[in-house]
Amino acid sequence: MEMMRQATLVGPRDVRIDQAPKPEVDDDSVIIRIEGLGICGSNLHLWLAEGSAVPLAMFPMPGALGHEHSGVIDEVGKNVTKVKLGDRVTIDPFENQACGACAYCNVGYFHHCSNPLNFGIGGYADYLKASENGLYILPDNVETRSAAVVEPMACSVAGIRRAGLPGGETVVVLGAGVLGLSAAGAAKALGAGKVILLAKHDSQAAMAERFGVDVVVRSSEEDAVAQIMAATDGLGADMVIETVGGSAPTLDQAMDIVRPAAKIVVLGLWDNLYPFDSWKAILKDVTLHFSLTHGMKDKRTDYALCLEWMSNGMVPAQDLCTHYRPLDDIQAAFELAADKTQGVVKVVLEP
Repeated sequence: MEMMRQATLVGPRDVRIDQAPKPEVDDDSVIIRIEGLGICGSNLHLWLAEGSAVPLAMFPMPGALGHEHSGVIDEVGKNVTKVKLGDRVTIDPFENQACGACAYCNVGYFHHCSNPLNFGIGGYADYLKASENGLYILPDNVETRSAAVVEPMACSVAGIRRAGLPGGETVVVLGAGVLGLSAAGAAKALGAGKVILLAKHDSQAAMAERFGVDVVVRSSEEDAVAQIMAATDGLGADMVIETVGGSAPTLDQAMDIVRPAAKIVVLGLWDNLYPFDSWKAILKDVTLHFSLTHGMKDKRTDYALCLEWMSNGMVPAQDLCTHYRPLDDIQAAFELAADKTQGVVKVVLEP
């Protein structure tokens, strides 16, 4: 039996590399040799095991819930027609395991599929067994390892597309990590007239212009909300995109910044239950749009749109991959990803 490396989240702040059987191809699957594995904020929530993430951890966790993959097709089953040996791909993990025929799949909510397929545990590993669905061949000018960033980028794109952005709006993005910068770029690409970004770290603020941001406000400023309101000419935002979560007060800030009869898109995950001022939301007639992940809208997938924007430079999400580390250094890579003082935006592991 051929073996490969696979990570296990053993306990809080303890992720290790183990040996596991390499998956075997069958007639309807492919084997992907992984070249890029992104560390997601949700992985950090589980690694830290703080607040409401604790019941979800179920230690030990084989694979450590890694889900931001890119790589090269290494083996191909005889019934596979959409990809071939040697193709460079990134993988929509939900579309890949969706049945493609249920009511949720038909409207592009692959992560709510009623009859999902099961290809076993992948996560942080050398190889991944997958169906041919949800595999996206990379444009020539998108590096394989950096294509792991398509997954989080697509989460931001999906939230904005589902909430609806007709064009010309003033959009405020709270948070300037991968989700926030991707959201800013996506909002501009979808026609927003003005994008205002709330950024905490210098490394994030430095990237803002590349993602179409018109105004950067630093969260360390005591009057940050007032500065944002001034940048909207005192009217408030047509859409606020919250991307921080954790223990941040950003949902309250969003309620203060959004104009009446407008929208808040919530992408962040909080460590604990969040007290929320429902009176303010009702009195302002605000629509709250919670969005977990990517899928399809208007017969076009978020992944396809992301790759188009990355290829033509409209949203250069590959620039968010600031740090690359070997898979064997996964523990140190998680520690790095959790430490934003070192200029980190996205850490990608390379098997």
